[in-house]
Amino acid sequence: MAVDPKIVEHRFLSAVKHHLDGWRAKIAKDFSIASYKDELSNLAGDPVYSKFALDSPEYVLTRLIGRMSISVGRRLGEIYDKIPRFVAAARFGVTPEQVAEKFDGLELDIGLRYGDVSEEDRKHLQRTIANLGGDPAKFNGIGIEIRYNFNPNDSSRLRKDCDMANLLKAAGLFPIYLIYSSISPRDEAIARLKRAGWLFLQGKEASDFTAGLFAIDFMATMENEKVWGEVKAEVREIMCGIYESKAFEQIKKTA
Repeated sequence: MAVDPKIVEHRFLSAVKHHLDGWRAKIAKDFSIASYKDELSNLAGDPVYSKFALDSPEYVLTRLIGRMSISVGRRLGEIYDKIPRFVAAARFGVTPEQVAEKFDGLELDIGLRYGDVSEEDRKHLQRTIANLGGDPAKFNGIGIEIRYNFNPNDSSRLRKDCDMANLLKAAGLFPIYLIYSSISPRDEAIARLKRAGWLFLQGKEASDFTAGLFAIDFMATMENEKVWGEVKAEVREIMCGIYESKAFEQIKKTA
């Protein structure tokens, strides 16, 4: 089933705009003078941080910027999780519940079973597995986990991903792990997940796989010159808002 590129582009850009607005609101709140004073007061009253002279304006900003970095990661993760799931459901004519199948309480990003799709799409899934070096006859479909980036320091996430690989293999689904970012994660973390059964595709390989599987390159939306220009301008404005905030003004006053 063909997916209308315009609908995908609209969904993708709507998600981007939603999260840009979220970042803007977070900076306005977290980097306000009230937030800065609360954070500094909490550090000054803490028996550990105060003893290490971390009840300082500089450390307050370190904490606030760290939280902003976490927020960026979480919101990018939502974009790169939800849009492919929407595209998968539309492309293969399956329900959101079928795509987001649960295994022992863990929700898979994208699950596509032979029995849920058309005969033509079943053959497409089988060719996909074969192209990745698997034997289509040994599987009932594919199971995909998606990350915009990979955080190998999250031991809980790592353990759950290992568990998911075992659950997918038991269910007869070919485990595929997509990482859209090209920033290299720790080799030992990837090695552990590969031993659990995941096939890793990263950066361009992940993007190319997605385009081939769905017959649409939603990632190319961000390469559109007009879209990229608008997003770049907005993100720069949002990030500059951190350094023009009331919280940063406190550093200038103590410098």
